[in-house]
Amino acid sequence: MAGAGYYVFFETLHGGTYVTVPSLVDMSVTEAATRLAEVGLEMGKPESMHHPSKPKSYVISQHPIAGRVVRTGRRVYPTVSLGVDQMSAPDLIHLARSDASEKIAADNFRLRSIARIPNAAARDTVIGQYPPPGSDIKSQGDIHLLLSAGLRESGDFMPDIRGMRVDEVMRVLMPFGVTVVPRQVDIPDAQPDIVLDQNPPPNALISEGQTVTYDVKPSGVAELPDTRYKTVVRHRMAEDWFAKDVRVEMIDRRGQRSAVYSKVPSYEDQARNTYVAGSAISLTISYVKEATIEIFVDDRKVASYRLQEGNDPQPIAGESAV
Repeated sequence: MAGAGYYVFFETLHGGTYVTVPSLVDMSVTEAATRLAEVGLEMGKPESMHHPSKPKSYVISQHPIAGRVVRTGRRVYPTVSLGVDQMSAPDLIHLARSDASEKIAADNFRLRSIARIPNAAARDTVIGQYPPPGSDIKSQGDIHLLLSAGLRESGDFMPDIRGMRVDEVMRVLMPFGVTVVPRQVDIPDAQPDIVLDQNPPPNALISEGQTVTYDVKPSGVAELPDTRYKTVVRHRMAEDWFAKDVRVEMIDRRGQRSAVYSKVPSYEDQARNTYVAGSAISLTISYVKEATIEIFVDDRKVASYRLQEGNDPQPIAGESAV
């Protein structure tokens, strides 16, 4: 009797026995509550948030984390999914590009990429989109547009630049709106600074924004126009970003915007340990002549970097590259 009394006194004083917190992630709320009761724990008030993949009412994360040793009677607080925050993609077909862009922004989506093909519709009219009109898409989701390039005329055929001096290439190709990239070759008998070959070939159909490459043996005297540069942009994050929507976009010298990195919110333990304040985004960027890199966190621009002719990235705003 004395021993039993001592045991009751000890357990009352010290708050019960120790148990290991079970993993609740991927369980429904009901399953999680049952599992906690089985080991002598209680469920605290859940937090709720939308999640890009977890079904509604399923556990995303928990506190304390699984494996922690606690006393019986302790409360475990789960974060529970509200499901994907779904909306319907707007119908942008037949709209002008400017009108489509305004509607995308007004409906809380993002215009991610644009492509053009020859079509009888007026130039820059939307002739296709992804996701299609009426499709499920999450808030702040990406929309890609296919625009009409209009009907091709004779000027849309690739000219023959073979045998042309490199300093003449840009003058000839500039009206076509293409990106010109030299490819240096070492052919012993070739005449330097003269275009030796080209891609696309002469008379091929080309479109605005297309990349045209040509082979040249450089002399080291003449400057090759539109040399493609590579650089590494490294940005240190000032805040935890596992639960953030993060994207990095590049604006090329012609003002064309494209995505070079994106990350959706993640609540897994690995993400919580990886995407934390002080960690960095490190990207290898390829560009022609000059470009701008912009970094967004939940659609808020936090930093910009200027890239120019192979020099180190220069911060425009926000934190410095490290």
